[in-house]
Amino acid sequence: MSQPTLEIASIVAIVGGPIAALAVQRWTENRREKRQGKLWVFRTLMMYRATRLNHNFVQALNLIDVVFNAKRKNEKDVRTAWKVLLDHLNTDQGTTQAQEKTFELTIKLLVVMGKVLGFDFDEVHLKRQVYQPIGHTHIEEEQMELRRLQLQVLKGNRRLPIAVFQDQFEELALPPIQNDPD
Repeated sequence: MSQPTLEIASIVAIVGGPIAALAVQRWTENRREKRQGKLWVFRTLMMYRATRLNHNFVQALNLIDVVFNAKRKNEKDVRTAWKVLLDHLNTDQGTTQAQEKTFELTIKLLVVMGKVLGFDFDEVHLKRQVYQPIGHTHIEEEQMELRRLQLQVLKGNRRLPIAVFQDQFEELALPPIQNDPD
């Protein structure tokens, strides 16, 4: 190599090396950030798959199109599974059959999403390997019933019975407080 060529190559290496390193670092950080977004959505959906009315679950569903937006086939499969679930969610969910189908479609979405992220969950595993105490289910059902009844009262569709009782209770006499002379 001639002296001027060597000098030019040295200048290019001195200037271009750090620039290339920064570009690679930025590319790596962008890739990691995208993966973290996908993992957050997946983890949130997994956490709340037994309680699909949870606000976090709904937020994660609504982020699917944002974080799984690559043109790769597997991410398109995630968006397709989400579209099918969303289409079903926009139907009447008042029947047990509709709610069961919602759960089935949610599980299918999680399987497809898990594959994109490198997890190997099958539908049976995702359906059966979830812990939801029956007490939580009862609490949610009772809270929904209380809300329904309160709304009926507030809308004037139901009356709140009120009765007046005659005070016939004996005086509750508390024992006198004894003062300690000390």
